[in-house]
Amino acid sequence: MHYESEWRALGYPRGMGSSKFLPPPPKDVVRAYHLTTSDHAISNVSLNRLKVTRFSEANDPFELEALNCHKREIRQLVRAFKNTHDNKMGLLCFSANWTNPLLWSHYAGNHTGICLGFDLPRRDAECVVYKRKRPRLEHGPGTASISAEIKFLLLRTKFIGWKYEQECRKFVDLSRAIQEKNLYFWPFGVDLSLREVILGERNNLSPDAVRKMVSITNPNCVIFKTRLERRDFRIVGDGDYPPHVPIAAA
Repeated sequence: MHYESEWRALGYPRGMGSSKFLPPPPKDVVRAYHLTTSDHAISNVSLNRLKVTRFSEANDPFELEALNCHKREIRQLVRAFKNTHDNKMGLLCFSANWTNPLLWSHYAGNHTGICLGFDLPRRDAECVVYKRKRPRLEHGPGTASISAEIKFLLLRTKFIGWKYEQECRKFVDLSRAIQEKNLYFWPFGVDLSLREVILGERNNLSPDAVRKMVSITNPNCVIFKTRLERRDFRIVGDGDYPPHVPIAAA
């Protein structure tokens, strides 16, 4: 059974990958997808947590620096803003869909990895805005701070070249995260609930073995494998490995 129309009615993009097998989540939450290597995904599921990305560690060097910094005083304001937020705030990064092959190539070990589907409270999910040019800030004399509106723009703006990611993000307070040396992790829970474990097309793990492992910590999660779409450049669910509720929840 396909649930495409139900997903679309809730604002999800056309061709939502999971709509082939699964009904959408409740309207007060957002299903969002985190792609990573197989080892990291298994560690995440086993320990019930997800690594927090620091702004200074992100693969986009323009994080929090999306403004046109043509003036020195603007550069200083933006750098101070980035330093402050990098020490206090981190982000959990997701995609609105998992069917783009570039996502699997860039973030999931060249399709050998795993995609984790989470439910986030809708109020926590911030969609990234993609711009072709860096916005300009009209900075008048005597202005010593960035407005709340501009701060919000900086937290969500990226170059249009990243648009394929269809990114949404959840901002987290580092003081509330789990810290291990210089790394931070956010625990699974009501604000980060694991719902799907999707194996890459080149992933060699047994779906049944993964189901048994996942059922220990997340018994209501579904697991399925992917394949290449035969008529398009997309990744889709493999009908030979349809999703099943793990054994512990059956």
